[in-house]
Amino acid sequence: MKKNILLIGGSYGIGNEIAQQLTNEYNIYIASRSNQNIPKGATHLPFNVLEDEISSLALPDTIDGLVYCPGSINLKPFKILKPDAFLKDLEINFLGLIRSVQELLPKLKNSHQASLVFFSTVAVKVGMPFHTSVAASKGAIEGFAKALAAEYAPAFRVNVIAPSLTDTPLANKLLSNDEKN
Repeated sequence: MKKNILLIGGSYGIGNEIAQQLTNEYNIYIASRSNQNIPKGATHLPFNVLEDEISSLALPDTIDGLVYCPGSINLKPFKILKPDAFLKDLEINFLGLIRSVQELLPKLKNSHQASLVFFSTVAVKVGMPFHTSVAASKGAIEGFAKALAAEYAPAFRVNVIAPSLTDTPLANKLLSNDEKN
């Protein structure tokens, strides 16, 4: 029997590539605002992480894997960032993740061993200029993942991936010309 994997934000970029790689081996559910680029064999569930509740999705009783892909790239000097920018990044990167995991707990607990994958950024560990807002929200994910893994081991495996800038639609503005590449 195929395992059930939920990708939140899997219609573009890294999430979409993950969905394409896993569709043949797993039942893939993609919860995203857009139904574009959904791989054949995956199930699209209309979802906005900032507005909708996971309980509104038609999901199976057991979720074996969760990949949380929503993110932001808000690269500005700290001196011009307002607290609202930090709140916006926290909302999409961290608080949306918290709500999703809390609502999915019963379905994740039904799995023999659930696997959760979250995305951070290399800027959390390295420290990079103009990354204060995004690094703060992604750093919260890293701390949350460690604590969640400790609390739910061995029933859940929790991992965080911290890529550098990746050529995706989210990073398009930053990689839009040869000088920036």
